[in-house]
Amino acid sequence: MKKTIGFFLFLCLILFQIPAYAKGYGVGKNQTGVRPNVEDPIITRNRGYCIGADTKKIYLTFDCGYENGYTNSILDTLKKTDTKAVFFITGHYLKSSPEIVKRMLEEGHIVGNHTYSHKDFTSLTANEILEDVKRLEDAFTEEFGIPMSKYVRPPRGEYNEMSQMVLKNNGYTSVFWSLAYVDWNKDVFNGNHYSYNKVISRIHNGAIILMHTVGKDNMVDLEDIILSLKEQGYVFSSLEEL
Repeated sequence: MKKTIGFFLFLCLILFQIPAYAKGYGVGKNQTGVRPNVEDPIITRNRGYCIGADTKKIYLTFDCGYENGYTNSILDTLKKTDTKAVFFITGHYLKSSPEIVKRMLEEGHIVGNHTYSHKDFTSLTANEILEDVKRLEDAFTEEFGIPMSKYVRPPRGEYNEMSQMVLKNNGYTSVFWSLAYVDWNKDVFNGNHYSYNKVISRIHNGAIILMHTVGKDNMVDLEDIILSLKEQGYVFSSLEEL
């Protein structure tokens, strides 16, 4: 019955473009070891993830909208520490930095879909959402000759019932996060272990960590973050284990 109702709602949203209220995803501050209450039924019932299971497995993800000169160093650190991550790229990133995306793939990282145009899903129709996701997929396959992963990170964390249902019903898994901080200001370097302190003070079981590759703080602190978390018994896992 629940599946029937859900499919009917999906058809109504698609066929009649019924407005659905928009939600901006966000995570409040939490203390070390305390899992934040981030799960939203709109996300989880539509094959989306905000946080992993209550185990020592954690998931490192990066959003890549454009290149600012730090990603290769981040990849160097991941290789040095034998750590795998997920990089959610946009169309701009794919076009401007295909050699870095190729390196991500060659070194065993997952490349996820951050859409081609990075437009707010809640301002688009169902068809427009699907077109933007598929446009990046097609460009990726044209560039590398392989299918793109089916993991999608909604731009700016904006979503609603319709956008989540569109992703689910077209075979995608949406990935949000449970640990994030301000790290996207490309011209700001906070120093003093800024990123390290942010992550270590909020780490928790099942954490899906969101970082951006445009900030120098993440590049500088990443090795210390990884080594410290591994010393605490955390295991960096693949999204395939969610």
